[in-house]
Amino acid sequence: MRKFHYVIVTLIFLALIPSVEATLKDYQASLLKELRTSEESQLISEANSLKSVIERNVNLMGALEAYVRSDYLLHRSSDEDVQNFLASLYGEVESSAFNLIIAPHGIAKFVYPLSGNENFVNWNLLQDDRQDVQLQIQRALQTKEMTLNGPFKLLQGNNGLVARKAIYQDGMFWGFVSVGLDMDHLLKESGIKEKSKSDLQLAIRVMGLEAFYGDKHIFEQHPMYSTIVLAHDEVWELAALPPENSLKRIAEQIIWIRCSYLSVLLLGLLFYLYIVRQKNNLSIMVEERTQALRIANEDLTAMNEELLAGEHELQEFTVKLQESEQQLSYIAYHDMLTGISNRAYFLTALQSSIEQAETSGMPISILFFDLDNFKIVNDSQGHHTGDLLLQGVVERIRHAEVPIDLFARFGGDEFAILLKGYSEDKAIEQVCEQLLDLFKLPFHISGKMFFANISVGIAMYPSGGTTGEELLKNADIAMYTAKNDSGSTYRFFNKQMETNSISKLEMGNHLREALDRGELEIVYQPQVDCSIGEISGVEALLRWNHTTKGYVSPGEFIPLAEEMGLIVPIGEWILRGACEQMKKWQSLLGKPLPISVNLSVRQLHDDKLVDKVQRILQETGLDACCLEMEITENVAMQEEQLDALRELRKLGVAISVDDFGTQYSSLSYLKRFPVTKIKLDQSFVRGVHSDDKDQAMIKAIISVARSFDLDIIAEGVETEAQASFLVASGCNQIQGYYFYRPMSAAQTEQVLLESQWKMSNLDAAAASE
Repeated sequence: MRKFHYVIVTLIFLALIPSVEATLKDYQASLLKELRTSEESQLISEANSLKSVIERNVNLMGALEAYVRSDYLLHRSSDEDVQNFLASLYGEVESSAFNLIIAPHGIAKFVYPLSGNENFVNWNLLQDDRQDVQLQIQRALQTKEMTLNGPFKLLQGNNGLVARKAIYQDGMFWGFVSVGLDMDHLLKESGIKEKSKSDLQLAIRVMGLEAFYGDKHIFEQHPMYSTIVLAHDEVWELAALPPENSLKRIAEQIIWIRCSYLSVLLLGLLFYLYIVRQKNNLSIMVEERTQALRIANEDLTAMNEELLAGEHELQEFTVKLQESEQQLSYIAYHDMLTGISNRAYFLTALQSSIEQAETSGMPISILFFDLDNFKIVNDSQGHHTGDLLLQGVVERIRHAEVPIDLFARFGGDEFAILLKGYSEDKAIEQVCEQLLDLFKLPFHISGKMFFANISVGIAMYPSGGTTGEELLKNADIAMYTAKNDSGSTYRFFNKQMETNSISKLEMGNHLREALDRGELEIVYQPQVDCSIGEISGVEALLRWNHTTKGYVSPGEFIPLAEEMGLIVPIGEWILRGACEQMKKWQSLLGKPLPISVNLSVRQLHDDKLVDKVQRILQETGLDACCLEMEITENVAMQEEQLDALRELRKLGVAISVDDFGTQYSSLSYLKRFPVTKIKLDQSFVRGVHSDDKDQAMIKAIISVARSFDLDIIAEGVETEAQASFLVASGCNQIQGYYFYRPMSAAQTEQVLLESQWKMSNLDAAAASE
């Protein structure tokens, strides 16, 4: 079918194009004919104008002849009179005459105007050797009539026509009168030479000769002709071609018409093909739709059979759906890990209890708690172990005889308890004590023992809040207060806690800008090696000089910086400043001296930590062996953090464990960590005077350090007795107020110089002895 349409279109084109082209050709011929007719009329007009101009100028001959016959010959006019007559005749008539000549006996005696014709004065025409002149003279003598000759080159140098007539007196030759006409002036006067490009292409010639005006090739291109018959039957031929721009316009018009009808034919073809294609597409669509309906009918038949077969399944599905709805209802209000109520159910029950309390006055209390340092267990042992620990906590509380109305998990390690009917603080305290007692025994998970503590925040209705969200928020504030106090305890919410919470938020906002404002400072505390009585190192410590509150305790703002994530940029700033300062001191002292910088938990989780340390060492010029980084003992590490410490050790950086013996450390930590030094916590050092256990603990830790070939230093040493006990026990490196307080860089520099001077004097004294 498609081929048939193509054949039809081809035949239509074959029929239309020749017909249209024939019509177009006839139209072009008619335009050319019309143009030629118009141009022929113009050519005739040009010829008549030229003839008229020539005849008007040649008529001067009659005036000359009449003057010669009447005045000159009869009255014998003087030469001056003749010249005056010629001037008057030349001036009165606007003509193309080049000169007027009276030539008695053939000699040009009288010539006007003289200017430009000097060479022709007294010229003997009878002896002129120019062939054209001789032929004209002979013809004038023979015919005794006016002759017109030219155009040819005159003696004056220009092309012109010469009208000449012989004068006879009493039957005898007397002389000539002649008028010289400038050919250029004739053509201009007739308007031929002033034609623009849009006028005829014109050429003029004397019949039988070459063209004296225009392109001679015009006569060879089938031009339009017109003739001028002048004196003595001399004939001029004028040949013309239509203007090129007229022919071009006709050609362009034909091209435009041709393009137009071809465009119309092409659009018609495209429209026809579009209709054919749409028709074909419609046929295909109908066929496909019919096929689809046929298949759909078959599918519906099969589906009907399946529906009949599935009616029984639908009934079974309805039963399962009811079961699923019950399960979803359970999931919506229960924690899937522990099986107890979740946050959504707790909030719903709490709101219901508040509404009851508003009418009945029944007291309501919220206990909100989480596990202290649960993140450390999660990070070090994995989430599975953390989940098992949470399940163990829930099981222990559920099976204990604690008077709880509702127990729910809010997410992570956060839990909430709803108590009803407790109006006395003491009764609530007893419940909290029972909860705390539940965590005195360890949890056994996967063959390991884990100790877990909780911090409990308490909010009572309505003093601690009148809405569920407000009670939970205030209980959460009280919980963090308990956690910050000591952990493993409980606190009742009060307005001061809310104020402190707001103050903490404000402090956090101010801390974000403290580094840019220059409020953070680095102070330095020298460390002394008592075995030689010399400063053995310096620890860099951070201080915050608040613009309005003055110096803020590090124990207050450093945990806040850790919590807000600001400790990473602050830690990098401390490390760079400490390294730069120690490099200056080493240059001043002329000997290496190590500097110790604390490393935060968040910094250890920075995967670019090693690169940053290496870059800072390179930029400051400090040797890696002169840098010691302290990690807090309660940092529970995964393999990634241990790898970072190993990379630091490969650089040559020393690693020390701060607050050793107070938190999670065990001998396995010393085995796994790339540790070079352990630092005795000041809590042990304070009790060496009065507590035998602290003394025993210190000796045990010193013994462990020696066994692992580790350096050991005691911090927080404030008295001579403490220092003496430590040195006697084998700990020679001391840091604390007993020797030096933390001080500015300038003060530390002065101390280092004094220490070096004292050691130099001692060495000099020893040498002299």
